[in-house]
Amino acid sequence: MNKRVAIVSTGQTKYSGKRKDASFTEMAHEATERALNDANLTLADIDAVVFGSAPEAFEGVNWPDKWCVDATGAIGKPFMRIHTGGATGGSTAIAAVQHVASGMFNTVLAIAIERVSETPDAQFILKVGGPPLFSRDSSGFNIISDVAMETSRWLKAGNMSEWHMAKIASKNHANAMNNPFAHLRFPVTIEDVLASRAVASPLKLLDCCPRSDGACAIVVTSEEKAKRLAKRPAWVKGMGAYTRCFTSGEGALMTKEELEHNAVFKAYRMAGIDKPRKQIQVVEPYTPFSSTELMTYVLMGLCEHSEVARLCENGFGEMDGEIPFSPSGGVLCSNPIGATALVRVAEIALQIMGKADERQVPDVKIGVATGAGGSGGMGLAQFNTAMILGVEPN
Repeated sequence: MNKRVAIVSTGQTKYSGKRKDASFTEMAHEATERALNDANLTLADIDAVVFGSAPEAFEGVNWPDKWCVDATGAIGKPFMRIHTGGATGGSTAIAAVQHVASGMFNTVLAIAIERVSETPDAQFILKVGGPPLFSRDSSGFNIISDVAMETSRWLKAGNMSEWHMAKIASKNHANAMNNPFAHLRFPVTIEDVLASRAVASPLKLLDCCPRSDGACAIVVTSEEKAKRLAKRPAWVKGMGAYTRCFTSGEGALMTKEELEHNAVFKAYRMAGIDKPRKQIQVVEPYTPFSSTELMTYVLMGLCEHSEVARLCENGFGEMDGEIPFSPSGGVLCSNPIGATALVRVAEIALQIMGKADERQVPDVKIGVATGAGGSGGMGLAQFNTAMILGVEPN
């Protein structure tokens, strides 16, 4: 990056199955206002707006960005819409950082939003983005069944069982109890997960994320302003994006070379991270299913596939574990699809700034947020993003 850049504030709405009390534009304004208030800023302080939203079919209106120009304070300012499926929020954050790092702008608002409740069947909309043969209603093929196939291969190859998935689900639900923004906030035991109904074997209901309404915003600014606006800014140390093209069902098939060039490893190189397991203190991964968190341990270079079962059994990703994963409860407990990956960035920013309240991990110096979307499963999807934030700039 040409200039040092930091996140100085965040704003989130409450995530829920249906926000009956707020329209699409009202949710956008709510997140925007909270992000501005968090840094004692006004709309006049914002130079440009980057807006993230996934398929229009989710919102029930065409051009959702058009409807939110006023709500986000973008009138008379540069405005850009981003859409890369589930990775939209991560792409939105990267674009906002690049706006500031280029030197063209000092302070940029990044906001992403989704109102999934406007569609009766999110899976139908998601699957018609795939190959026509698999997208027919009669095939029964969708994102969930795609991930289920990946999961079956991962469990078998890693000598894991559905119990390991249930342990992850129980952990994330426990974390969500400490997050006032989370959609699903109720305790779940391992036994509860294992007893929940099958969705697409081996995935059961409590192994899967909900679909949520909600919005998230962050304020990104230059080094000079960051030091004035925040006591402890969340400095952007590294970021990366990686795009693939493949047929649905192939998401888990990666060469070693491809793995080492994915978004996370690009971000590692920019941040100067060569021993991630020793240098990272917290992760907010884009993991909509319990099994995809187990996959992420390997995708982030934290262990070999053969080690995943043991790490899970020993509480590797728990709040008091070696590297806490999803202190917020993660995607498994809140999933406003187009905003989900930006929520990951916002949550890591809160961890770095020491403002995560009951979900705060102690002594955080470096944290990682990831995003994934487009075709394929969630192991390594078509569009992938990563952002690394830290207490010190590079």
